[in-house]
Amino acid sequence: MTQSEISKPIHRRSNQKNYHLICAFCKHRGHTIDRCNMRAGILQRSAALTASESVPSSDAASFDPVSLTTPTYSIADLQALFSQVQALSSSASNSALSVTPGISSEWFLDSACCNHMTDNPHLTSAHTPPVLPTITTADGSAMTVSHVGSISTPNLSISDVFCVPKLHLNLLSVGQLTELGLNLFFSSRGCLVQDSRTGQIVGSARKVGRLFELTSLHFPSSSVSAPVIAASASIELWHSRLGHVSLPRIQTLVSRGLLGSVSSSPFDCMPCQLGKQPALPFNNSESIASATFDLIHSDVWGPSPVPTVGGSRYFVIFVDDFSRYTWIYLMKNRSEVLTIYRDFAKMVQTQYSKAIKVFRSDNAREYRQTDFSTILKHYGTVFHTSCAGTSQQNGRAERKLRHILDTVRALTNAASTPASFWGEAALTAVYTINRCPSPVIQNTTPYERLFGTAPNYSLLKVFGCVCFVLLQPHERTKLQPRSQLCCFLGYGLEEKGYRCYDPVAKRLRVSRHVVFWEHKMFYSLPLFSAGNSDSQADPLPNLFPEIPSPSAESVNPISDESPPADPSSDESPTADPTFDESPLSAPAANPVNTTAPEPRRSHRVSTLPSHLRDFHCFSAFATLHEPHTFREASSDPLWQQAMKEELDALLKTGTWDLVDLPAGKSAIGCKWVYKIKTRSDGTVDRYKARLVAKGFTQEYGIDYEETFAPVARLSSVRTLIAVSASRHWPLFQMDVKNAFLNGELTEEVYMQLPPGFSQPPGFSPKVCRLRRALYGLKQAPRAWFAKFSSTISQHGFSASSYDSALFFRRSDHGITLLLLYVDDMIITGDDVQGIQDLKRFLGQHFEMKDLGPLSYFLGLEVSSSSDGYYLTQAKYTSDLISRAGITDSKIVDTPIEYNNRLNTHDGEPLPDATLYRQLVGSLVYLTVTRPDISYAVHIVSQFMAAPRSLHYAAVLRILRYLKGTLFHGLHFSSQSSLTLQAYSDADWAGDPTDRRSTTGYCFLLGDSLISWRSKKQSVVARSSTEAEYRALADTTAELLWLRWLLQDLGIDCSTAVPIHCDNRSAIQIAHNDVFHERTKHIEIDCHFVRHHLLQGTLQLRSVSSQDQLADIFTKPMPPGRFRDLISKLKLVSVHPT
Repeated sequence: MTQSEISKPIHRRSNQKNYHLICAFCKHRGHTIDRCNMRAGILQRSAALTASESVPSSDAASFDPVSLTTPTYSIADLQALFSQVQALSSSASNSALSVTPGISSEWFLDSACCNHMTDNPHLTSAHTPPVLPTITTADGSAMTVSHVGSISTPNLSISDVFCVPKLHLNLLSVGQLTELGLNLFFSSRGCLVQDSRTGQIVGSARKVGRLFELTSLHFPSSSVSAPVIAASASIELWHSRLGHVSLPRIQTLVSRGLLGSVSSSPFDCMPCQLGKQPALPFNNSESIASATFDLIHSDVWGPSPVPTVGGSRYFVIFVDDFSRYTWIYLMKNRSEVLTIYRDFAKMVQTQYSKAIKVFRSDNAREYRQTDFSTILKHYGTVFHTSCAGTSQQNGRAERKLRHILDTVRALTNAASTPASFWGEAALTAVYTINRCPSPVIQNTTPYERLFGTAPNYSLLKVFGCVCFVLLQPHERTKLQPRSQLCCFLGYGLEEKGYRCYDPVAKRLRVSRHVVFWEHKMFYSLPLFSAGNSDSQADPLPNLFPEIPSPSAESVNPISDESPPADPSSDESPTADPTFDESPLSAPAANPVNTTAPEPRRSHRVSTLPSHLRDFHCFSAFATLHEPHTFREASSDPLWQQAMKEELDALLKTGTWDLVDLPAGKSAIGCKWVYKIKTRSDGTVDRYKARLVAKGFTQEYGIDYEETFAPVARLSSVRTLIAVSASRHWPLFQMDVKNAFLNGELTEEVYMQLPPGFSQPPGFSPKVCRLRRALYGLKQAPRAWFAKFSSTISQHGFSASSYDSALFFRRSDHGITLLLLYVDDMIITGDDVQGIQDLKRFLGQHFEMKDLGPLSYFLGLEVSSSSDGYYLTQAKYTSDLISRAGITDSKIVDTPIEYNNRLNTHDGEPLPDATLYRQLVGSLVYLTVTRPDISYAVHIVSQFMAAPRSLHYAAVLRILRYLKGTLFHGLHFSSQSSLTLQAYSDADWAGDPTDRRSTTGYCFLLGDSLISWRSKKQSVVARSSTEAEYRALADTTAELLWLRWLLQDLGIDCSTAVPIHCDNRSAIQIAHNDVFHERTKHIEIDCHFVRHHLLQGTLQLRSVSSQDQLADIFTKPMPPGRFRDLISKLKLVSVHPT
C-alpha cells in the first residue's frame, strides 16, 4: 500500500476533527496550508516542467518534491521556483516575444490597465469595433485606440488587444486575464499564471525592478469552458442570438474567446430602439436668473381630499428664480389662476418696479387658456411651458411644492390640527421657508435676497400652539375675561398681527395683542383634542378669508369685530359648558344659571352654502346674483343695460305696435327673465335679460293654433360630429340673436306693456299688438322655424326627410350641412366656399353671432384635436353635483349597485319630491354624452311619481359615480371608418315590480358611438326569446332611421348593416318563415324584422354574451365588467389641459 493510500483515511478523520480549520491557499475547510494538496500539486508540476527543460541540478534541488510535504513552506521555496523559471527564460531568446522587429518586445503585467495594449500596428486578425474607446492616463491625458486585434506567437497568445499608437510599452491587463479564469501569484521574485480550471501553469513573469515582465503565456485548449465557434459570425448575428443583449456584454464574451472569430461592423437595431428606449436623463440645472423677476416658476397643487374651512381645494405658487422667494394663494378651483396671476403681475410692477420677463409652468390647462396667454403678451412676458407628461421640466416649482407639503405635514402632525386647517399650515410653511437659508443661493434667505435686509425672527411662533388673544372692549363686560383662548395658525396677510382661531366663536381673530404658550399645543389639550373638538362640527363657510389679492385694491374680508354681547341677556359668548371646565380657560362669562338657558341665537351673516363653491362652474353664482323681479334688477346698472339692449332689439325688429285694446279682446301679460350666461369654464360671458310673454294665459283657437316645432335630434348631433371627424370636416357654430322675434304671427295677439317701458304721455292706455313672435308665446317656436325654413330654402338648401332640423345643399364643390336646434346651429361640410356663402347669407337675413369653431353647444363641450373630436358635459355634470349638495370626496365605481333591483315600496316616501325630480330630469339630459349611466337613469326615472328614500339614495350614487368620472365623454375618432353596426340585447323580466323586460341597443359608426337606448318594454314578455325579439325590432327601427339620415349626410349605406344579438332563438325566428305558439305574440315584429332581413337592409350575427356591448344598457354590472364595456364603447376621460 502506497503512502498516499494510507494517508487518505487519515485525512478524512482529520477533516472531521479539524473542520474548523481553513486553508489559506485553497480556502477549503479541514486542513491548513502545509497539508494543502492543491498547493502541492502546483509545485510538483512546476518541478516537472523545470526538469524537462534540463535545468542545472543545483537549481533543481530547491524544488525537491520531498520538501513539499514538510509542514513549513517559506518564501525561499517560491524564490527558488522563480529563479528556475527565470533561468529557463534567460536561456531562450527573448526575441520570441517580439512580434515585429524594431518594436518593443517586452510585455509587462499591469493591474491598473483596463485592457491589453500595445503600440504594434501589425496585429494579426485586426478588426475595428463599432465604438473605439479612449484611453486616459494617470496625468489626465487621453490616447486614442486605432484598432483591436490579437497576438499569436510561440511564447505569447492573447486576443482583444488595443492598438494605441502613442503607447511605448506593451501592457497586459491583470483584470482581463482574471476574466479568462486565470490566477496570478505575485512574489518578490516574479509571477506565475495558473489556469484555475485545470491547475496548470500557463505562464510566468520575472520581476524587473518594480515591474513584472512576461516571459511566456499560452492558453491551453482546456482553459476555454465553452466550445469555440470556428465559423466567423457578425456581431449583429450574435446580438440577435443572445436575445438582443447590449454590445458591451458581447464584447466581454468575445474577449474571453467564447464566441470564436467575430467580425465587427456598425449596425442599428430597430427592435432594441423600440423596446428598450428609456426616457432621456434630465440634466441638473445649476443656472440662476441674474435679477429678480427675470424668471418666475409656477405650479398648481390639488385638489386636496379635504377642503379648507373656507372651501379651498387648491393652491398656486409663484417662485422667483433669482431669490427663490415664494408667493402662495389658496383657490377653490383651478380657473382662479388667471385672476390671481393678473393681480400678481400688477403687484410686481407696482411694488418692485419690475416686469416679469419669463414665466415658466407645466402644461396644465389653466395655463394654456387663451386669456392667460393674452395677459402674458400684454405684459411682454415670454411663456415657457413643459412638454406634455414631462413635469420634470418644471422641476423647481415641483420641488418647491414638495418642500411646502413636507412642511405642511410636519406642522399639522406636530400640532394635531384638523385636516381642514391645511391651508393655514401651507401659508405658514411658505412664510417660514422664505426666511430660511438655502444652499442654492449661497446660504442666504429668499427674504434677504429679495428685500436686501435680514428678516426679523423674533416674531416667529410655534404653529398650533396655545395663545391668548386680547378681547376688544365691546366683546366683554368688566367682569368677563380679558382674553380668549385660541389656537395660533399663522401670520397676518395684510395686517401686522397673528392669525388665531377662536374655537368658541368659530372664527379667525387677527391681533397683535397675543400671548403665546409655545410649549403647549392647542389640540393636545383634553377638551380640544381631535376627538373632542367641536371646531369641525359646525364650521362657518367663510371662517377663513380668501387669500387677498396682491393688488392694492384688495380688502381684507376678516373683521375683528363681533356683535356686542347684551349684558342683560342670559347668553354667553362661551356657551360650551365643557370649555368652562378647562383649567386653561378663563372663568365663565356669567355665573352658571340653574334654570334652562335660552337657545343661543346666531349672529352669523347668511351666506351661500359651501357646496356651491366646491366646483369651478359655480364660481360665478357664488359671487353674482340673478334678480327675480324687475324692481330688484332696475337698481343694477348691468341689468339696466341688458334690459335696454333687449328693448332696442324688440323695437328694431318691429315686434309690436302700440294700439288700443279692441273690445272683447284680452291682453296677456309679460315679465322679465334674468340670466347670467357663463362659459364652459364657469366664467361670466354676458348678462342676459329676456322679455317673456305669459303664454300660459293664451287660449287655443283664439290667440294660437298649432304649436309643434321640430328641433334636431341629439342622435343627429352625435352622428354629424362623428361624420365630420372621420372626413376631417371643420365644425362651426352660429347663434341667432333674438331668434323668436323673426317669426311672423298669423294670429291676433295682444300683450300688456313690458315693465319699465314708458308709454307716450297724453294717450289712453295702450297695449302691444304683436306682429312677431315673442318668447313665451305658445306658437313662437313654430313661427321661428317656419321663417328659418323658408329663408334657408332660398339659398338652395333642402330639409332632410328624416330630421327636419337638418338642412343640406350639394354642389360641384361638395356638400354643406346645417343642423338647427332652436336658435343654435352647427355648420359643416367639405365645401369651404359654400360655408362662407351660407354665413354671409344668414347674416343678411338675421342678426347672427358667429361663435367660430364648435366648442359649447346645448351644454355639450366639444374639443378637437388631431385624433378627432371629444364630446363631454363636464360643466353640466359639475352644476348637477353642486345642486345636489354633494361636498364630500366619496366616489363609487359604478352608477348602480350590482344586483340592485329597486321597487316602488323601497324606503320611506320623500316629504318633498321636487329635488328628486329635478335631479333625475337633469340626469336624463346628461345621458346625451354618458351612455354609462343610461341604465341607472332609466331605473330611477320610473319612480318620479312617488319617489322614496332608497330611490333618492340611488340617485346620489349616480352622482357620486359622476363625481369620480367628471370628464368622461365620447370620442369621435378621425381614423374611424363610416361602417354602421349595431348591438341588441334584452334583460328578460328584470323589473321586480311588473316583470317587464328591458330593451338595450347601441349603434357604432366605425369606432364612434352615435346612438343607444335603455328602455323598459311596454308589455310583459312570456319568454326570453320574445323579449330579445322585441329588442331586435326596436333596433331595426332605429337602424332604418340612421341609414336614411346617413344617406342625407352623403354616406353610402347600400350594404347590409350587421346587428349583433346573443340570443340564437331570436335569430332563428327571423330567418325561418314559421309561426308557432312562441311567436304569435310578436307576429308584427317578426314580419317587420324578417322583411328588412330579406331586403338586405340588415344581417343578424350571433355574438357571445361576453362581447355583447348592449349588456350595459339592460342590467347592473360588477365593476370589472362595467369598466370593460365602457372601454369598448370608446368612453374616454378628457381632463382639462
